[in-house]
Amino acid sequence: MGRRLSGVIGRFPALVLVCLVGCTSAPGAVRPATTAPQVTASPAQSRYGPFSGQPLGPGSGIRLVVRGNDPADPAPAILNVDTGALTPVTGLPDPDPRLTFSTFVHGGHVVITVSGPAADQGRLYLLKDDEARELATGWYAFPAFDDSGFWITDRPAPGGPCTVRKQAEDGRLLRRPRWSHCGALPFLDTPYGLHIRHRDESILLTHDSLRKTVRYPQIVAATSRELLVRQPGGNLALVVPGTEKERAISRPAGAGEIKDGEAGPDGRYIAVPFLAPTAGPHEHLDVWVLDTRTLEWARLPSMPVPVDVKTRVMRWTPDGRLVLAGAFVTTTDAYPRESDYAGMIATWSPGEQALSIRRLPVTWQTSLAIIP
Repeated sequence: MGRRLSGVIGRFPALVLVCLVGCTSAPGAVRPATTAPQVTASPAQSRYGPFSGQPLGPGSGIRLVVRGNDPADPAPAILNVDTGALTPVTGLPDPDPRLTFSTFVHGGHVVITVSGPAADQGRLYLLKDDEARELATGWYAFPAFDDSGFWITDRPAPGGPCTVRKQAEDGRLLRRPRWSHCGALPFLDTPYGLHIRHRDESILLTHDSLRKTVRYPQIVAATSRELLVRQPGGNLALVVPGTEKERAISRPAGAGEIKDGEAGPDGRYIAVPFLAPTAGPHEHLDVWVLDTRTLEWARLPSMPVPVDVKTRVMRWTPDGRLVLAGAFVTTTDAYPRESDYAGMIATWSPGEQALSIRRLPVTWQTSLAIIP
């Protein structure tokens, strides 16, 4: 498998992954309040162009799960960013064109789903180093917010109802299966309930009965203390569900459509991506970081940048670095060619004035996941 994946890599241009960490070199951050004006970027930061920054040196310790675009060998492998070495993931079914491999990262866990024909329930695996260990059968799995187990969504029988259950890593059932709407299955756990999306709304379900509790236009990110939510009208707030605790936050002006954010390991910083469409097949990515202590926004250096929509991923590392990965456009042309996409990795910690960037030896179509 490693030789086949290497062959794929050799036939295509490199893909750009970007690791970003912390806050930005944006002009003076503004402390938003209920009546405060929106934060606006300076004209110098409103240009749209390729990433820029300093070279990323050795010792980053970053690893990625990569999956090539060769149908004969779709299984994932692990890329060591520092050395460029690829290590096949063991413990998974043999590569088969009928199988689909997908990788998801939640907290400190990497879950690999393997699905096949429509009647197949699918199999869920946990990645431990370079070994995949079977967790359960089902559609999707994500850890409980307190790491007390895993929530599994499934449809046990073709055409039957969908279910949600909780189980331990060793397979012990912790919460019996309950029926759930197949079009609104939970995909994330928070201290305040399971997060689902239904009819363009974010809804929280109770952990015990899956009863609906509160709803928002969008839950952007969750920390152990509060939720960052988008409110009617587009502004943001940090809220504690079930209480009257709410801190209003003005969103950065002209920052585009807000997407799901990522809270840092200690909950102080929340990275929020904003996307703006372009005339071409890509979008402009604009990442801002909210300091939940001061309620100040900071813009990541080099933002905004053109990015391929399908490959964009973002993750904080345990030591406080924000990792942004995907295929990025290396030209200012409105309609870039395939050869204009490239792969990089960039790291950035709060207070740094520039990204640290490195190009990666994988094709720009490669699917990526950042290992915590």
